[in-house]
Amino acid sequence: MARPRKFDADAAVEAAMETFWTKGYTGTSTEDLLAETGMLRGSLYNAFGSKRGLFELALHRYREKGAAGQNAIQADRPPLERIRRLMLSGVDRAAADRRGCLAVNTVTELASVDPELATLARRCLTQLEAVLVETIEDGRAQGEIRVDRPARLLARQVMGTFHGLLVQAKAGYDRQSLHETVEAVIADLRA
Repeated sequence: MARPRKFDADAAVEAAMETFWTKGYTGTSTEDLLAETGMLRGSLYNAFGSKRGLFELALHRYREKGAAGQNAIQADRPPLERIRRLMLSGVDRAAADRRGCLAVNTVTELASVDPELATLARRCLTQLEAVLVETIEDGRAQGEIRVDRPARLLARQVMGTFHGLLVQAKAGYDRQSLHETVEAVIADLRA
């Protein structure tokens, strides 16, 4: 008869996500994961198979949390304000904890050595792109956002700037300059 698990797998994935987000995939050791999840080595490997397997679950969790956060920011606001809030909340978080975006961190760390993990991380980015395209199209319907460029191009412009701002926040740029750049993006989107 199999013994019941004595750990919360959901909490373990959450703790692993936070650890990978802080230290990166390569910088996170098995000992880090054991310490942060409170699991024993055998339990960790039995439950998740490997560090990589746990990282995949952590990326899925990050994507789920990103979708929930994007939905919360999107509620009951005009389209440009939705984009502003999305960008400002990410910039402020990155300035406070210097972690940036786990998806961007993963792509930049692992794209050349583990394309599968980079592809998994890229799904977080395409999810954000879809939200931005929808928001831009909504803004166009309301006469708030410019119509002279394709919505997807504008979404990718916003994403490129946003992710660059997250890197700048990690590097210690001051919030005022980051916020000014967000406002420039919003002004550029305005109809």
